[in-house]
Amino acid sequence: MQTQLSLWLKAQIKRRGINAYRVSREADVGGATISDIMRMGHIPRIDTLFRLADYFGEPREDVLRAAAGLPVPAPQDDYLIDELLAAFRHIPGEWKQDALAQVESWARHATRPPIRIIGSDEEK
Repeated sequence: MQTQLSLWLKAQIKRRGINAYRVSREADVGGATISDIMRMGHIPRIDTLFRLADYFGEPREDVLRAAAGLPVPAPQDDYLIDELLAAFRHIPGEWKQDALAQVESWARHATRPPIRIIGSDEEK
């Protein structure tokens, strides 16, 4: 049964590239509880919800919202940092300065105000 909580939990697991067994072990939540949340829509006790929120480093309010069937705010792009670091570690050392310069360039462009082409009403 898909619930907001089961969707939240599955998204957390997928985003981190881990499995339910690891969550169970490291968050000190029973494996059956994790399975019941993901497959049957089980809503565990509040202390279990807080353990899951703390384990994933997510606001406790988010997991409570999910347990109540309310939408959870979209995650920030912070999870991309792990992916960027992993990719950065795999490029040759002599390319790392160029890669860093490219990311810095993108950051500068992202903070520029939109431009308008003369004769156009649309911002580019």
